[in-house]
Amino acid sequence: MSPETRFADYIDTFNNRDYERLVTFYSPDIRLMNGTGRELVGRDAIVNFYKKVNAVASRKIAICASLSDGETLAAELKSTFTATADAPDFPSGPLAKGDQLYINSFVFYDIAEGVYVRIRAAIFERRWMRLAEKTE
Repeated sequence: MSPETRFADYIDTFNNRDYERLVTFYSPDIRLMNGTGRELVGRDAIVNFYKKVNAVASRKIAICASLSDGETLAAELKSTFTATADAPDFPSGPLAKGDQLYINSFVFYDIAEGVYVRIRAAIFERRWMRLAEKTE
């Protein structure tokens, strides 16, 4: 399986919140620097972080493009978060129930022995659509 095909499978697993399967894509001591500058170390830290995010917002990631040399995969991603509850402490900024946040990011995945060992994300664009704006 190509790194790009495996990555598409990873994103599908992420979108479906299959946390048991998600950890199989990570090395035990993976390091993730997310787009907000927060560093997460280890599989459990990553899964626990996204479980908290997904408790207050649904997130869907779309792959715009990805390419890999087998050791690093680079991707442009578009994420849509829809708040399912008020989230004043949401990592990217406060959200009220029904608000949406769109993030366009560039992400590098370092690969060793078929799993991700380091992930680095940078946000290119961030847009909010507030519920009040949608109902006017």
